[in-house]
Amino acid sequence: MFNPDIQYRCTIIRGKAQNELDNLLPAYANIIADICPSKKEEFDKYFNDRLSNIIYKTNFNKLNENNKKTIRNHITEIAGKLFGLYYFNQDFIYESESNKKLLEDSDQPAFFKNLCLNFQFPNGTQKIQTIAERINNNIKFKPFHFILALVSLAKENDIILTKDEITYYVLNAKQVLQGLIRAEEVLAEILKDRKSNTIKKLEITSYNTQHIREQLNLLILANLILLDGNLIILNKAETNTINIFISELGEPLKFDIYKYNLNIEEEKKAMYAEWSEYFGKIAVKNYELISTSIKALQRDETKKAVTVKKGTDHTILGDEGEEFVFILEKNRVNETHPRLLNKVLLLGNQRGLGYDISSVEANENLEEPEFARFIEVKSTKRITEPDLQDTTWVDTINLTRKEWIAAKQYKEAYNIYRVYFTPSATIVRKINDPFSKNEKGTITVLSTLYRMDFNSKSIDGQYS
Repeated sequence: MFNPDIQYRCTIIRGKAQNELDNLLPAYANIIADICPSKKEEFDKYFNDRLSNIIYKTNFNKLNENNKKTIRNHITEIAGKLFGLYYFNQDFIYESESNKKLLEDSDQPAFFKNLCLNFQFPNGTQKIQTIAERINNNIKFKPFHFILALVSLAKENDIILTKDEITYYVLNAKQVLQGLIRAEEVLAEILKDRKSNTIKKLEITSYNTQHIREQLNLLILANLILLDGNLIILNKAETNTINIFISELGEPLKFDIYKYNLNIEEEKKAMYAEWSEYFGKIAVKNYELISTSIKALQRDETKKAVTVKKGTDHTILGDEGEEFVFILEKNRVNETHPRLLNKVLLLGNQRGLGYDISSVEANENLEEPEFARFIEVKSTKRITEPDLQDTTWVDTINLTRKEWIAAKQYKEAYNIYRVYFTPSATIVRKINDPFSKNEKGTITVLSTLYRMDFNSKSIDGQYS
């Protein structure tokens, strides 16, 4: 018999606000890609300084102790344990698979979907005493799989569940956390208590609800649910991904933490290292199954159906961003200078130019409206809308050598249009003349690619 009143508190690594997690994710990812693989001492020093300059605009050794602690928390707790962007093996730090994929496709919701697919209780993110205590209590649970299965089941029966119900009957219910109770049993218990007007919920305090909020935040950032007040709403445009979670619910934990003897130091170390590698792996064989379409992200049923495009995630997102900016530019030019409309050209398929769109200044240069404007489009998908007034906001993009040469050549005529596809809006931010901004220190451009040219004199051997 299911008794939800047997309560048990299962915490996770404490994150930041949704927008801060969305803001810093690409910055973490690029720093890790730049330095890995590396020894732990080098990794710490490089990451400390890079992140300190992003958040506090100065090097790590110039920070006070509180700010140093904040930087280390970002790196170890969030980038490492919560996000799984890197893993360790002995004295070396390596970039995770999920980090590489994020930099390839700029699909932040897909990154969080992958994270949620890999997440479980117990896990290797916490102190050994906490892990041992959960093992002693026989905790065996995939929280995100169960929540999505339960909310989907409720939806099939025209029922909307609340955050309070998910909190009390699922994420704090010991028998559910032990994997002993099915979603059908939980729903039946909730409906029984609703019928008798029995209200069961945790007292709203940080201690009681912080771990619940952290878990639901990850599902929101994965674009799988949204909160409407206290109501939990499934994103029906993500049904295919949600079905993956549901299909995996009955399977054993992917990471068998029970096989380790945590009283033995070597096994304890092995568990932590192997968890860190597991957690950053790609959870599905076909990554397209968890990729985020613009339609699913923006959840607007009134919009015209989006034609499914062929290609890799990265090229599809790039094409969608270029088309969006192309229409934006045509509308901008046409509004004040329709005779110049034929000068707005989409050139993304012409490789080697260093820009995607050729346009004109039009209304933004009244003296010389025909002056050329060269636009390189960089697109990303995320859940939160980036706020220019938010001091934690930071972003990172990668430029090719051709793009940087074009920025140097065209200077004030060269622009990067950063496109953010979010559920609430598609936002475009313009960075004019990035080459000069880099020389002035307004932005930071780092050279991260090495090309090696060699000839026959360089060869030391040949194998067949």
